[in-house]
Amino acid sequence: MTTGSNLGPTFWMTNPGVTPKGARKEFVDPDDIPWTDWLMPGTRFKLLYCNLVTGAFTLILKVDPGTVATPHWHMGNVQAYLLEGGFYYEEDDPGMAGMYTCEVAGAVHTPIAPDGCVMLAMVEGPIAGYLPDGGLAVVADARLHYYMARDNGAVEKLQLVDYATDPSQEMHAKAIG
Repeated sequence: MTTGSNLGPTFWMTNPGVTPKGARKEFVDPDDIPWTDWLMPGTRFKLLYCNLVTGAFTLILKVDPGTVATPHWHMGNVQAYLLEGGFYYEEDDPGMAGMYTCEVAGAVHTPIAPDGCVMLAMVEGPIAGYLPDGGLAVVADARLHYYMARDNGAVEKLQLVDYATDPSQEMHAKAIG
């Protein structure tokens, strides 16, 4: 703690409204969040958490049966827990409902979901999608996902961390005075 600062533990314990949580409820029912079309045909998502400072975000991704993803490169890890259906990278290693995977940073692959799937994904960095000719199509980061969900009216229940627009900054400034 900086000398002369009023931001010690007592401040944070007695002023919970100044944390990024604010008045947001702790639990969110994803059924209350509309689906937002994702970047590939046959895919859509529900954004649950988005940290515009670190670039991390959490979403539920729904993939229609028969969808083959375009080749893409993970710039950060993506942890996924399959809620329904399944997908695979290689037919002899299918992921099914109830299974977990970590797509590590640097992974380049083309997942296939013959029967479709729904997964909870915790994304730790951008994903670069490629065109069939190998050219870069998109870099899908936390901010892009936030803008897509926002434009679809799907951010009301979202836990957003963005210190540039955090309303608690005014109280922080007063506290350190």
